[in-house]
Amino acid sequence: MSEEQQELLVWGVGTSRTLRVHWLLAELELAYTTKPIGPRTGETKSTQYTALNPKQKIPLLIHGDLVLSESFAIMKHLRRSFDVLAYDQYQLTEEGLCRYDEIAAFCLMELDATSLYVIRRHEGLPEIYGESSTAVSSARAYFLRMIKTISMDTETPRFIWGNTFSELDILLTTNLDWAMAVGIHLPDNLIQYCRWIHQRPGYKNGAARNSV
Repeated sequence: MSEEQQELLVWGVGTSRTLRVHWLLAELELAYTTKPIGPRTGETKSTQYTALNPKQKIPLLIHGDLVLSESFAIMKHLRRSFDVLAYDQYQLTEEGLCRYDEIAAFCLMELDATSLYVIRRHEGLPEIYGESSTAVSSARAYFLRMIKTISMDTETPRFIWGNTFSELDILLTTNLDWAMAVGIHLPDNLIQYCRWIHQRPGYKNGAARNSV
């Protein structure tokens, strides 16, 4: 059975990271099944789920015999497996591929792990990770400093990598949405970018599938 014919099953809803997977699946217009478990509900600690993902985190993709965690790894697998979203000429050059890695690392590390997840830990989950107003304020300041490095025209938003939509736009947008949700005021150019991206049917359909 080809990859295109194998059943797709996604575990997880309700977070920025699960949205990434549902959104890309919507952009690819793929049929799939959802197991709507949420974070910190106890569902990720069940015997069944732990056997699939010992990290007890969501999202998780099952595609045929492949069991894959981590939202970006899942998106890369789906993009490679289903030839739906076109690449432009620049994206396939050596420079374009290097820029892909650079943007992905920036979104995953500088925006997500180093900034937003620090805020999430010490402001949103103090009962688990402890309170730290210093860590939160530093993470907010660092996030704002990092996003100022993103070149984006206010009047004419553009895709973050090349001239076509990609999973990197999903990575960036979910981080920006998360930032706004925790009260970080984004520069006008990135607010306009989010409004523009949010008009995509794929975003709307993915967000609907990601709802709890």
